[in-house]
Amino acid sequence: MAGPILEMLTWMCLPTGLGLLFYTGFLRRFVHPWAVADAVVYSDSTGVGFRWLDRKQQVHRAPMSPHDIKHLSEGDTLPIYYHPKRPTQWQTAEPEEAGRTAAVLGRVLTGIGAVALLAGFVLPMF
Repeated sequence: MAGPILEMLTWMCLPTGLGLLFYTGFLRRFVHPWAVADAVVYSDSTGVGFRWLDRKQQVHRAPMSPHDIKHLSEGDTLPIYYHPKRPTQWQTAEPEEAGRTAAVLGRVLTGIGAVALLAGFVLPMF
């Protein structure tokens, strides 16, 4: 009775779990790759904000209102996370991992499928 159940678990969980892990790897690598840089608070005639260099050594600016950065003074540095292809998309908080739920579900399903596969080989020995 356990043989068909283990085989069904193997065929349902293992490919699905591996597919989810591949999907989250693809998301993290190509869709949501965040880069981090040290941004410096600036203040000049155009206003105040953050200024940072990307991987290609190009300067990017994020103008802010003085109220938004009142706890920072000119010259302070802070980490800024930006999208390498669209540096105008940035944030100061550390970004959440892309597809975190899918990654956890993929690990669980892959583990269940692998245990069921091994149990399917070991069970006939007893």
